[in-house]
Amino acid sequence: MNNKNGYKSTNYEMMKCIWMASNVVEYKLCNNQFDCENCSFDKVIGNLSNEKEIQFNGITNVANIIFDKLQSIKYDNKIIYLKNNLITKEICHDTFYLGINPILISFLDTVSSMMVYECGKNIFTGQQIIQILGEWGSVSLSAPMNFLIYDKVGDPTDNPFKPQWFAIIGVVHQEISSSKLYQEEWDKMHERAISIIEDIKSHVPTVGETMMDGGTQNKFLYQLVGKKRYLNILDALIA
Repeated sequence: MNNKNGYKSTNYEMMKCIWMASNVVEYKLCNNQFDCENCSFDKVIGNLSNEKEIQFNGITNVANIIFDKLQSIKYDNKIIYLKNNLITKEICHDTFYLGINPILISFLDTVSSMMVYECGKNIFTGQQIIQILGEWGSVSLSAPMNFLIYDKVGDPTDNPFKPQWFAIIGVVHQEISSSKLYQEEWDKMHERAISIIEDIKSHVPTVGETMMDGGTQNKFLYQLVGKKRYLNILDALIA
């Protein structure tokens, strides 16, 4: 009797589909003589598994790419870092390039355009000077000091961050000094940005769990965390 039961158990184990034997599906016995290459069930499950792996890798890559960018950014003594995630670089006396801090740029997804305040205008502290727009919404940067926009650099509708400088401005050194971030402050900003992306990485779902966007592959950070949280992250970086 025991031998008979053992025989049945062995037969049952031998009939298990490879996906059942691997605990991928709960129950499936092979009805195709283990000809997996010509099995429609094998193709369906294989495609689903590959899709989940691609989705997981896509999510991981989103966070890892930003993390790697942040790790590669170093404090540059040739650049003057300002409040509100702006940077300047002196061209000549009281004349500077104006750009966006690379730390913030690392987080910006799918930017469709960047609107810069018109030239020939005096800009005052706290006044909005740039609006960055993307599929996730928009974020604005305000002036940390008083200055005059002489000219715009590049075409913000083509590639907003190439080059990184978007304007040439006139500003006195006293204004620069009052808005400057020193290396210790920059280091704290950099650490905060890395901490944000590390927190996101730590909450990436494991393979097989429900994707955060309902099954669509995540290619950008705003898709991974949602538009509302993404905008909150940008606001936290700008603050």
